[in-house]
Amino acid sequence: MKSKNITNILLVVVFVILYSLFVFNVNFTVESYSDIIVGTTFFFTLFIGFFITRQNDRYSAINDQLTSTDGYFSYLYRVTGLVPRIQNELRVIIKEHYAKIKETKNPAYHVMNPSNTITRTTNTLGSITEEEFGSSPAAGASWQFLFEVISDLQLLRKKTLNLYEETLVPFQWAIIYILGILLVISFDFVPASFMLVNILKIFFGTAVFISIVLLRQLDDLTLFGDTIGMKSVEDTFRIVDEKDAAELKEKIK
Repeated sequence: MKSKNITNILLVVVFVILYSLFVFNVNFTVESYSDIIVGTTFFFTLFIGFFITRQNDRYSAINDQLTSTDGYFSYLYRVTGLVPRIQNELRVIIKEHYAKIKETKNPAYHVMNPSNTITRTTNTLGSITEEEFGSSPAAGASWQFLFEVISDLQLLRKKTLNLYEETLVPFQWAIIYILGILLVISFDFVPASFMLVNILKIFFGTAVFISIVLLRQLDDLTLFGDTIGMKSVEDTFRIVDEKDAAELKEKIK
């Protein structure tokens, strides 16, 4: 993820250099240039604004789905504490699940790759015996709801998988690139009698380029690097490792 951010920064720097050379060395004389600039600006703003809003909503929805999954696993672990054997088995399953996520730094690893976590969890919950049910009256009341949580986990996985597929298609990218190129070129139609005018052209052109880079990062989910969703993952790991409970006992002492 860091390498992608460095690449994006280098792309912006290269663009600024090349576009500066273009602005200072290429001069167009076009009548009614204001109409061209207004038209290209309108359509570029319309499309880039729509796509950024859409992909930002997608980004937020994916994060919500992943953190909801973490919350459900935390809930399953805490409630199965009513039956220690089940909780111990579930601890192993959840730790293996999240160990892979931490290793790959990808909170959606089990969404994008085959996973048997839900199957193993279902089998573990279904292995409770009548004796264990009898030893904890609260377990009998809550167990049915735990299977509903399993159903919700499966639904969240499918929704997240679908959201990952909602990237921009090549035709949509073509619209953005064409309008972006037309816009940065049309900026040079403005007569430059002062150095400040050329500098403003460079600023406007750079803003257009950065907007496209921002859209690309939202589309491939790299805007916030590899930290998105990982705090929730760490918190779930702490719960399963009983670290939060141990720290609470220390504070009480």
